[in-house]
Amino acid sequence: MPNDLDLVFDFEKPSDQDSAAALDDAANYIRALSHGITKQDPEDPAFQFYSSGQASQYAHSQIKEYVDGGWTLTGKDRYYRAETSKGDESEKVKTVSVTFCEDQSRVYGKEVKTQKIHRTKESLASYQKFTLLMASVKGEPVWRAQQVTVEGKAEACRG
Repeated sequence: MPNDLDLVFDFEKPSDQDSAAALDDAANYIRALSHGITKQDPEDPAFQFYSSGQASQYAHSQIKEYVDGGWTLTGKDRYYRAETSKGDESEKVKTVSVTFCEDQSRVYGKEVKTQKIHRTKESLASYQKFTLLMASVKGEPVWRAQQVTVEGKAEACRG
């Protein structure tokens, strides 16, 4: 990450090993998404490593939107109130649902060409709630985001 972008993950580590690993890699998915934005690369291998399916398409489209618009990120982006819920488990794959909040009130858009920062005031639009379905192929240490849902203006995440 560039020096002017601080990603903060205020997560309590779950006691369950699978849930803890899924939460760690959900944070890595968010880091990879921000990495693609700051590197201005919609084909960045980082998000591709931590995602597949719809979650990979989501990351690609978000990064592409920033690149096409000539924007990057700066400031402090905080993620908190993480919850995990174990999901289905088959012979080959296990899943964990990960939910957390994002406070974007201190992260800003920055024009790539001019480096001009567009500061915004804190509002309900500053808060989002993420739900990620994380999956791991048994025997592999990496959990990959399969699906991501983002709720904007998430009142439950405010305060």
